Amino acid sequence: MSAQRARAQRPASAKPSDSSDEYVGRQVLLVLDDGTVVEGIIVEARRYWFKVRDLSGRTVYVNKAFVEAIEVP
Repeated sequence: MSAQRARAQRPASAKPSDSSDEYVGRQVLLVLDDGTVVEGIIVEARRYWFKVRDLSGRTVYVNKAFVEAIEVP
């Protein structure tokens, strides 16, 4: 059996989680690198961003690269 065929038959391994999913549905404070604080409920977490519904009802997309801390009140 060739090496290429052996790789094709192996199941794809699951990628490690960055634990963002544990914050979905929770109210949090996102502290950004410029000191800005975004307070709201995380509606969705993707690989590079959070979708947050802030306290005024607006939807805000926050790039994870700019998040320094996540605080759960």
